Parts: sequence; structure tokens; C-alpha cells
Amino acid sequence: MSRVVVLGAGLVGTATAWYLRALGQEVVVVDRARGVALETSFANGGLVTPATSDSWAAPGTPTKILKWLGKADAPIRLRPSAIPGMAGWGLKFLANCTAANWRRNTGDVLALAQFSLGEFNTLTRELGLAFDRNPPGLLKLFRDPHSMESALRANRVFSELGVRSEILDVARCIATEPALAPIRDEITGAILYPDDESGDAWGFTQALAGAAAAAGVEFRFGTSIGAPRSEGGRIFEVATDKGPVRGDIFVVALGSHSPAFGRRLGLSWPIYPGKGYSITVDARGWNGAPRIPVADDGRKMAVTPMGGRLRVAGTVEFAGLDTSLDPVRGRMLVDGLDAILPDRPRDAKIEHWAGLRPMTPHGRPLVGSTRIPNLFVNAGHGPLGFTLACGSGRALAERIAGRTPGIDLAAYAA
Repeated sequence: MSRVVVLGAGLVGTATAWYLRALGQEVVVVDRARGVALETSFANGGLVTPATSDSWAAPGTPTKILKWLGKADAPIRLRPSAIPGMAGWGLKFLANCTAANWRRNTGDVLALAQFSLGEFNTLTRELGLAFDRNPPGLLKLFRDPHSMESALRANRVFSELGVRSEILDVARCIATEPALAPIRDEITGAILYPDDESGDAWGFTQALAGAAAAAGVEFRFGTSIGAPRSEGGRIFEVATDKGPVRGDIFVVALGSHSPAFGRRLGLSWPIYPGKGYSITVDARGWNGAPRIPVADDGRKMAVTPMGGRLRVAGTVEFAGLDTSLDPVRGRMLVDGLDAILPDRPRDAKIEHWAGLRPMTPHGRPLVGSTRIPNLFVNAGHGPLGFTLACGSGRALAERIAGRTPGIDLAAYAA
């Protein structure tokens, strides 16, 4: 049995820790926050969605970004001040924006997403995890024929790769999600992805961490991670503000902060933070709330029910490690919610949030070994942390334990 130190108690780090412990390892998780999943996954969109795992590095994306440059309300906002710090990442992103690269990258991410969905369902069932989970399904909504036809082309690729879907006309769209009846005349059609899942990612991580702690995983919260110390080409401890943490094996699951740790060891990981926004709306007592998540393709946002709340998430902003709230982008989400659900209670409490998505230029997370024999990485999941966490956590744990992973990790090599 090895002593494995997992750096980061987010969704990915917690899932990794669970699987490592299940495979018989001694596990310690270290995080600067006071609990699990309080940063990237705290108030995300709550989707476990292979159906939206296509790479952002697509043929039309560079043109859109240039068109939106300087616009505060653009779905993808690139702040000019961020450009110098992301030049290398940006060039790699552009190189991936070809049709061939998009299909290959999308296929790789989708394979991991489908593997992860199976693990997510197994964990939820076997551990009885409670996290405001919804009935299965994601409804992707379209308001004009051009957008829907474009989405159908991408959907055909997804279908070839094994994603189930149903094309819905307006009547079937409303029958599937009656909450959309007030905007019936604005809908062109929809695509239903019946296998996607959703719920509160923070609640899921809390529940999984509770199970992991009960199984023997040690969590050290409120502990700032410092420099690693090496001997003979291997790491033997990591400094923290509460003393060194020793281990036989180390896993970096620090999200957007992973590259900074890697640089201390001469490692370069192509991860850049993309700031995502969300609002959480109190919907208690409202009988007209949606039953399953609804994604508005035109506004690039999704509305996800979470118990007595609605989570609205979307847009991305490239602004470095800044997590401050931009009221313009928060207003975009409120306006989008009102456009999708015009009957929602207008006096409901709304909480705004922003978090950093650790983006790679090709869309594939980095999961696996490094050139340091006892150092592994599980980071760079972008907007798909909830979708990919269980799969990447299990596969990496199997790799560390000397087993053959349930999915080939070659495509996700760091």
C-alpha cells in the first residue's frame, strides 16, 4: 500500500481520492479551502453531459472570438489584458481549430465522458449519494432554423460516436418540458439527450467526500500548498503552511492552479483559466419550474433545476486568475433566464458567482503520469469537471495502483 497525497479537494481531486482509497491506497487530500469543491465546482452548471463534450477548439471559434473582441456581453470574452499571458496557449488553441482536430479531440473527450457517466451512475447508486439530482435528460433549445441546422450537423457526429438523442418539434419540446410553454412561439425545435445527468456538483462532492472520509481518506483543509521537495528524481514531500506533507505518490488536481505547481518542477502544462459565471435563483414554491436542464443554444447558457433552486450558468471570459464578478455578465444570465422562463418569480433571491474553468487548448484534460516517476496529474477538465471527474479519477487511480485503466489514457497524456 502506498501513501498517496492528492493536492486539491475539488470535484476531481475528491473523486480521485475516493477511487484510490477503494483500491487500497492510504490517501491524504490537501486543500487551501475550508472544505471540498469551494472553488471551480462550487456553483457550476451542474451538468454531467457527454452530449456537450465537443471541443471548443472548432473551425468557427476564432472568427467568433475576433468578432466579439472588446464586447462586454460577448458569450466568449477575451480581455485584451489577458492576451500576453496566454499567447502560447492561444496559438495551440488556434492549431486545434480545424475540422479534423475538432473531431479527434471531441471523440477523445466524449469517450472519457461516456466512461465517466457510467462511473457517476454507479457511485450514485452504490453509495446512495444525495445532491439534488434531477431525472435524466438535457433539452437543447433552438430559436431559429439556422442555429438548429448547425447543431444537427454536430449532433450527427455525436450520433456516430454513440450519443443517443431525439430531435423534437415544438409540440414534443413542450410536452417534454412544460415549463417552456410560455415561449412556445419562439421555439424552432430542440434536441433531447436522454442519458445526460444533472444536479448540484458541490453537493455531490460533499457527499462523496463524506463517503471517502468514512472509508479512511484524510482531508486537510485550510492548508496552503507550497513547494515540493525532491530527492533522487522523486518527490518525497510538499511544503505547506502547516508543515510538510510526506508521501510515496503525489497527484496534482489543482484545477487552474496546477500549472503554477508544475512550473516549480520544470513541468509545463497547457492549462489556462476561463472564467465562467452563474446565478442561483430561489425557486421554492414555484410550480412552473423546469424538471430537467434546458440549454439555450443561442445564448450559450443552461438552466438547471436543483431542488428548490435554479442554477443558470454560461459564458466564458479569459481574464487570467481573476475571479471578480462583472455585473454585465451577471445581467446576461438574468436576462437569459427571463427569456427562457418568463413566468419565473421576479422577486426571487439571486446569488451571483464566478469560477475558473481549467481549459486546455484541445479540450482534453491532462490525466496520467509525468516525467517525475511518482508525480501524476488530473487537471484541465475545462467546463466538463462534473462530466469527467468520476471517469478520470477512476482511470488515474487504477493507473497508480498498477492496474489497467478502464479507459486508455494515452489521449490525455500530460
